[in-house]
Amino acid sequence: MAILRRVGIPLLVIIIIAGLVFLASFFLAGSQTPTTITYTVQRGNISAIVRTTGKVEAVRSVRLSFRTGDLLRRTLVKPGDYVPSGTLLMELDTSALQRQLDQAEAQREIARFNLSASVEKAQSNPNATPASPSELYSLARQSELADNQLAQARAALDNARIYAPFDGTILSVDANEGDYVNPGQAVMTIGDLGHLQVRASIDELDVGNVAVGQAVNFTLDAFPGKTFDGTVTLVYPNPTSQSGSTVYPAIISFTRPNDLYLRPGMAANLSITSVSRTNVLVVPNRALETIGLDRYVTLINPDSSTEKVPVVTGLTNADQTEIISGINEGAKISLPR
Repeated sequence: MAILRRVGIPLLVIIIIAGLVFLASFFLAGSQTPTTITYTVQRGNISAIVRTTGKVEAVRSVRLSFRTGDLLRRTLVKPGDYVPSGTLLMELDTSALQRQLDQAEAQREIARFNLSASVEKAQSNPNATPASPSELYSLARQSELADNQLAQARAALDNARIYAPFDGTILSVDANEGDYVNPGQAVMTIGDLGHLQVRASIDELDVGNVAVGQAVNFTLDAFPGKTFDGTVTLVYPNPTSQSGSTVYPAIISFTRPNDLYLRPGMAANLSITSVSRTNVLVVPNRALETIGLDRYVTLINPDSSTEKVPVVTGLTNADQTEIISGINEGAKISLPR
């Protein structure tokens, strides 16, 4: 009996432990979530999307400058002002130029008077000694030179003023009254805010898939939840450098909405539809496995067994991939959960 007790107690403990392990594994197995799900291959539409960023800008904007240098006397507008074409915007100190203009006008009047008086004298008094041809030529030449000097004085005065080249909005004023302004120095920017566009940056890896005429959807950080439609109208042939990457500028045209006040400089997030295909077989990207140079899906057979099947893929985007061959519509495949 003592021997049985010595053998029976450890045996009982082993049986109890084995039972607990079995029960634990049973309940744990029942509570585990399957690692795969079943997907039925079906037809759908797929688009290859190029995603990038850009900035809103005026289709037409100009940085204005004077053709001559002097002290800035008057600034007649401020940023945000709408001005019709031809409006005087800025003026340098024109006091010296105005004196030159007045002198040129006076000299022209004198030259014209002398020429006219000489001609009238000859016509009204046939007995008077007429002016010689050389004298008449000299008077005519003086009148012509006076006209030229007056035109130059007017041009010089005009160069000391800046006028609006088109109907637009003043975007910036970059000089203060009293500053000395050099010829060609940008002092103001005007833009047509009625016609806007987006200037985007296309990465060199994507530029081959972007072409004029492609549809674009974009959002603006300034208007969350709003989506805008546009079209690629220009892809520049020459690249630029942006944060160490090579990018190609592109212009996206769109119709400015009347109910929103869009401004130059607003950040845009763009999705360019480079290629679209309809009614093709598509699968989620996570269904695909790459082994070497080939791509596979895990096919679920009618008897629930599985096998890896090679497939030929086509268009792909961030979510799904087109299947050209290898499986048929309605096939069941396994997806990792």
